[in-house]
Amino acid sequence: MSERAKISVARFAQGVAVQVDGAGTMAESQVVYAFAEEILKTTTRQVIVNLAACTYLDSTFLGGLVGLLKRHGTEPGRFAIYAPAPRRQSLFGVSRLDKILPFVDVLPPVEADLPLEARTQMSRDDLGRYIVDCHRRLAELGGEQAQDFGRVADALEGELEGRRRS
Repeated sequence: MSERAKISVARFAQGVAVQVDGAGTMAESQVVYAFAEEILKTTTRQVIVNLAACTYLDSTFLGGLVGLLKRHGTEPGRFAIYAPAPRRQSLFGVSRLDKILPFVDVLPPVEADLPLEARTQMSRDDLGRYIVDCHRRLAELGGEQAQDFGRVADALEGELEGRRRS
């Protein structure tokens, strides 16, 4: 089993950068999404998701980033992603999300580093609903993989419904 990614937060003058070291999967996605959402909803600070040391992003993580874009993309400069060009291409090129997600080319100077616990406080059903929502966001974007993401969301939603009934 692969080791869990390390997630940390770096504070800078105008906001925070959430850094993912290692593979960004559904577990890390929920933590990063919840943290970024809280900052963006309750403050005027900027959130940058730093993926310079990220080795992989699963579809749930990608859907979480699309969710942040949909909720906060109308506020220019509030939400962005940092990844050097080669990393950006490897993480986002296949999905073509590198064409729609907001990126910055330089990280601001860091004032302080803080760890961020990568433990979900969600129930199994809430995590399942989060995963369904992330895949629905990806399906809504259209493109070659839209049907696949829609099928995944439908299947997961069916499993959740089945658990609720039993």
